[in-house]
Amino acid sequence: MSQWSDGEILAHGVNLHYYRTGGAHPPVLLLHGFTDSGLCWTPVAQALASDYDVIMFDARGHGRSGAAANGFTTELLVADALAVIQELKLEQVALLGHSMGAHTAAHVTKKHPELVRALLLEDPPWRGTQLPELTQDDINGLKQWESHLRIVQQQSLAERIEDASEYNPRWSQAEIQPWAEAQGQFRLEVFSQGLARVTQEWQVLMPQLSNPTLLITGDPDRGAIVTSEIAQQALATWDNGTLAHIDGAGHSIRRDQYEPFITAVRQFLKEK
Repeated sequence: MSQWSDGEILAHGVNLHYYRTGGAHPPVLLLHGFTDSGLCWTPVAQALASDYDVIMFDARGHGRSGAAANGFTTELLVADALAVIQELKLEQVALLGHSMGAHTAAHVTKKHPELVRALLLEDPPWRGTQLPELTQDDINGLKQWESHLRIVQQQSLAERIEDASEYNPRWSQAEIQPWAEAQGQFRLEVFSQGLARVTQEWQVLMPQLSNPTLLITGDPDRGAIVTSEIAQQALATWDNGTLAHIDGAGHSIRRDQYEPFITAVRQFLKEK
């Protein structure tokens, strides 16, 4: 990691901080989930760095990137990702996204399929709804999440690491450290800057994905979002779709079951 470069890109009024493993390799852009940061991909980047030029950036309002003062919507998240691709001159990039990052990656691919060599989605927020906005239950849940994060951010980093280790015994310390740091860096004002417009319109989006796509799913009874029914609908829709279901994993599939996750990712990237 000490040899990775980092920098900033100005995109739509926000400075986006990024990290890059570098090298003359095919580019892979990693898009993290809500409240995470680019460095939450560290174990994955370390595993891929010998074969790929891996780029991780902090989404607006996350990590070391600037505040999302002009909004936090799907459209802006997609525009930010495209700005990173264009500024860093990433040609035929593979996109790997988790949760919110998967949602963003899918929309980037729909909008500019010519830029994307392969799309990898780690448990995207595809639930059984086609509502144009979040439900009231969703909004109430976000308010509870915000309240919880206010408490978490009053803790020291050591306390956050200790709590994460207790509640996530399957996560390695390489996962826990950057996750705990990201929770402290996250800007709580994001909750009031358009988050409700980052919706799960997957039933409209799904048929428009024609690029080679890997959908990585976990177990809903452990907290994963994508059900087997939705996964099968995706496979029936895509001509170039592949499913990697990983038993024993919740929403953070790579953290819960790192080895099968990275094996599936490596194999798919090698083939595509």
